[in-house]
Amino acid sequence: MKKITTKKILEIKKPNLRAPILKELRLRFSPRFFNSKRLSDKILRSIFEAARWTPSGYNNQPWYFYWSPNGSNAYKNIKSCLSEKNDWAKTAPVFIVACYIDKNERGIIRYAQYDLGAAVISMIIQAQSLGIYARQMGLFDQIKLQKLLRIPKKYTPYIVVAMGKIGDYTKIDDEELLKRELNKRERKTDMAKKI
Repeated sequence: MKKITTKKILEIKKPNLRAPILKELRLRFSPRFFNSKRLSDKILRSIFEAARWTPSGYNNQPWYFYWSPNGSNAYKNIKSCLSEKNDWAKTAPVFIVACYIDKNERGIIRYAQYDLGAAVISMIIQAQSLGIYARQMGLFDQIKLQKLLRIPKKYTPYIVVAMGKIGDYTKIDDEELLKRELNKRERKTDMAKKI
C-alpha cells in the first residue's frame, strides 16, 4: 500500500456538515495512530480542568480519572488490560482511565455514567482545542485493570482514553490499521424530530 500522509487522513475524516458547529467538534475524530511526543503537564492540567467544570446531576461530579504516560509501569498495566483489537493504542503518549462513582453519602447516583460521559467529552473537546486527539476504548478487562492499578472499589473503570498529538501516517507500518483509518466518517441522518 502506498504511503498516506496525515494531511490526507485529516481530509478523509472531514465531516459532511448540514449546519455549522464549533471548530473543535468539526475537527475532532478518533485516530488510531499517535505521535509519541509526551503531553506537557500544562496541557494535561487544562484537559482535566475542563472535566472538573462539567455539569452533573445535583453537582455530584461522579467521576474520577487515573492517567499514565507511555513508558510507565501503570501504562504497561493499562495496555495489558486492553483487548487485542486495541493494540494500536500502544502509540498513544497518555492513557486516561475514566471511572464513575455510583453512590455517595446521599445514596445512589442515578446518572453517574451519563455524567462521566459528559466529563470525558469535555476533556476531549478541550484537548482538541489544544491540537490533541483522543480515542476512547470500552474493550478492556475491567476487573484486571482495577486490581493492577489498585483502584478503590468505589470507582468503576468505564472507559480508557488514548490521547496525544496525531501521528505521522507516512510512518505507519500496519496496513490493516491504515485501511481502517481510511474509512470516511459516517453519521446517521435521521436523529431528531420536531414534535
